[in-house]
Amino acid sequence: MKTQKITEGNIKLLVPEGEELTKKMSTFYNPEMKFDRDLSEAIISVLKPKKVIDTMCASGVRGLRYKSILPDSEVVLNDLNPTAVKLAEKNAKENVLSVRTENTGLLKILHSEFFDFIDIDPFGSPIYFLDAASKSIRNNGVVAITATDTAALCGTSPNASLRKYGVKSMRCDFSKELGLRILISAAMRYFSKEELAYHPIFSYSRRHYFRIFGQVARGAQKADKLLESFSHLSYCRKCGYRDYGIQENCRRCSSKMAIVEPVYIGDFSSKSFCEQVLESQKAQDKTEKTPSPKINEKHKQFIGTVKSEQGFPPYCDVHRIAELNGRQIPPTEELLKKLGGVRTHFLGTGIKTKKSFGDLVNALR
Repeated sequence: MKTQKITEGNIKLLVPEGEELTKKMSTFYNPEMKFDRDLSEAIISVLKPKKVIDTMCASGVRGLRYKSILPDSEVVLNDLNPTAVKLAEKNAKENVLSVRTENTGLLKILHSEFFDFIDIDPFGSPIYFLDAASKSIRNNGVVAITATDTAALCGTSPNASLRKYGVKSMRCDFSKELGLRILISAAMRYFSKEELAYHPIFSYSRRHYFRIFGQVARGAQKADKLLESFSHLSYCRKCGYRDYGIQENCRRCSSKMAIVEPVYIGDFSSKSFCEQVLESQKAQDKTEKTPSPKINEKHKQFIGTVKSEQGFPPYCDVHRIAELNGRQIPPTEELLKKLGGVRTHFLGTGIKTKKSFGDLVNALR
């Protein structure tokens, strides 16, 4: 395998050279996920877990970045592929970082040890690993989960979503948020089987993937409390009207409504945790102390947008709503001012507002 040298964050890496990202690759480095790894590093620097596992480490980049800012923590790099493990070991040696490497199946290692932070980043759906993660995470620990099967979660393959996540997804103007909520809901249900509450502290959708960070708290009552924040969603494909609960016919145009089975409708991120991450970065910006995670203004703006979205119902794609209702689109800032709304990270043409759907349509020209 030919390799090339690159640098990401504080880490120097040997990565495969010129290979396409496919499931059949022996091991890979995905440069498109650097933004995500930057965010993950900033998040874990606030959490400061004592024992961390990168369950599918590939080149080791994510786990090594974690170790570089958590020198006193135990970091385990695991991969089922022996070539990946050897590459991760080379990269650890190159950076003089002491980590433990394991060449075994994710399910096996999660059933044999406990961790404070578990990172699950598979190629496709993470659903097959949630049961093992729920048995391996310590109280108050965090499980980070990535899903790249957006066709299932965003409504292109609704039956695949039903098979994997227990909820049939749907094509709608807020498909990305619905997909994220379906993923969070599945995680909550899996963890609740072990009488664990999976509280989402930071979650988002970007490009071809979803990423959620959930802090786990023991107790059946805590898990039940989260499950109370589940609801059906009703959506009108003709005019775009939406509401919680089951509604057979649209209140605006009387068309038949599409119904989504119960999903989590609470905050998908913690505003206080978002603020912790931003405050931590402010402190890092004032010091030259290393090692330290450095995120740029784009990352900070992203976190700030996610923070501002909490407490609102699912976003509306203004362009789609205008098209469905025969309206024109005013400048976004004008619309936000009229509706007391905020922008969303999910979609450039999306906004969130607590005003009624009728108020939104009336605010369009």
